[in-house]
Amino acid sequence: MVAGGTTLIGWLSGTVRELDPAGLVIVDVNGIGYEVSLSLQTLCQLKAGEKAELSIHTYVREDQITLFGFANSSERALFRKLTSVSGIGARMGLNLMSGMATEELVRAIEHADDAAIARTPGIGKKTAQRLILELQGKLDATAATGGTKVSNSNDDVRSALTNLGYKPVQIDAALKTVEPADFETMFRATLKALN
Repeated sequence: MVAGGTTLIGWLSGTVRELDPAGLVIVDVNGIGYEVSLSLQTLCQLKAGEKAELSIHTYVREDQITLFGFANSSERALFRKLTSVSGIGARMGLNLMSGMATEELVRAIEHADDAAIARTPGIGKKTAQRLILELQGKLDATAATGGTKVSNSNDDVRSALTNLGYKPVQIDAALKTVEPADFETMFRATLKALN
């Protein structure tokens, strides 16, 4: 419980009712639909109508409660570390986890690769350097493996768009028009090409 008697949600298990390419999912848990914000990495692992199990970070402000969902507790722990850094809010933390696979992000912080981190939309070089300064050497080794695999961006984009209902032929045609890049950039560009 937090101040005011609000119960925090730490985990959800239910059926995916709706998927939004912008990074939102509605999970039906015994007839109640929870809206959860996700990184694009987690979003691509879900399919409408199928079961979802998400580790949840409950973000409580005076005027709102927002749920952030992750594929596992290691990813949630990484998100909490990211948002503990001055100037990194929940949305920026989610952007960081959308722009790079978990292992790549941890590796970039550990190897002081501020250029890789700064490629994430909304993250400048100074913010990337602050992340490295505050988190280097402090990330749990399990966050680097946490069940998320680094894989080909094409395959991840193809999987995410298939889950959203696009046909493989459409996806492949759109992917041919997109330059190779990180998952988020390719996902958005391919989605734009499809529409």
